[in-house]
Amino acid sequence: MSLPSRLAGGVARVLAALVPLSCAAQTAATNGTPDFKLTTTRHELDGIGHYFRAVAKVGTNQFAFIVPKGYLIRVDEPNRQLRAVEREDKCAITVRFLETSTNGVDKATGSLKPEVFRELLLQRYPTGRITQESSLSAGGRDGPAFDFTWKNEGGFSLQNRVAYIPTPAGVVEFNLLTSAADKEEFTYALNSLMLTFRFSDKGKIELPELLDKL
Repeated sequence: MSLPSRLAGGVARVLAALVPLSCAAQTAATNGTPDFKLTTTRHELDGIGHYFRAVAKVGTNQFAFIVPKGYLIRVDEPNRQLRAVEREDKCAITVRFLETSTNGVDKATGSLKPEVFRELLLQRYPTGRITQESSLSAGGRDGPAFDFTWKNEGGFSLQNRVAYIPTPAGVVEFNLLTSAADKEEFTYALNSLMLTFRFSDKGKIELPELLDKL
């Protein structure tokens, strides 16, 4: 059985399951949260072809990153997120803009508390098992990251790497979903996207450029 046929249904269900974490964004308009806007633009590059750049605006804050080539894009403004799905359904990357929970930030250092986001993941994936905890960087900021495995309804083993990066407009979540067997191959795509991530709290943002192997 091909990976797309084994994984496609699981990916669809998992992507839907990711939504509850950002439920606060759905009521942003009534809670006085800054307006959110997320757009993508297509760019042509000689010798390489086209690529897509995403730009998000949260109040006066701006964010930008480049979507890896070969991924289909779905912009979901109500849930403040962008999903990029590999054309053969072998993996999906979700970039989500979250509101910062007051108990998730260390008041003394301003850094995120790993234990808070670890618990958040275990609540979302009650049958999951965290295999590694680390720290990842994006936009010059560091945040906690977690690798974990779990099984979908069909019993197929899946792998996630989730990183949380603090910004002036809240936390940005980067979530890679793939099969355990394909983890190494698609971790590169997540790293490439995070490497292009830029943000600015005021004024003009420095837009990322395409990397040679993105």
